[in-house]
Amino acid sequence: MFAGTVQHSLDENHRVTVPSRWRFEGLRELYAVPDPKKPFLILLPVEELQKLATDLENLPDVPAEVRRQFSRQLFARASSCSLDRQGRLVLPSEMCAALGLCGEVVLAGGGSRIEVWPPSRWRENGADEEASFADVARRIGL
Repeated sequence: MFAGTVQHSLDENHRVTVPSRWRFEGLRELYAVPDPKKPFLILLPVEELQKLATDLENLPDVPAEVRRQFSRQLFARASSCSLDRQGRLVLPSEMCAALGLCGEVVLAGGGSRIEVWPPSRWRENGADEEASFADVARRIGL
């Protein structure tokens, strides 16, 4: 599980260190996919990318043509990122440029995924989501 938030530097080769507590046996690569609605990068283990494809196929209320289109776009936008021996991940340079990822970045744990944000956008997003987070937290008794 990826939980917590850390701020790390993205070097000139677009490498960022994945926190040691997030590295588990067998994790050798993650797939980078830009979020379709907000300016951040989603990092998924291969099992989670496969789960998205399976979940998509099990959506009966989504027409087959729309499912194929989504699947095409998802896999076309996904880029494999390998972890090196030091736990560094090389992020795709074109995605970094498009999302404004350079210098310092925030790695936010998202359970089964990691999100990579520019720090200013991470703070703005947190402020934007505070009310809905508080509401749901209250509803579930947190």
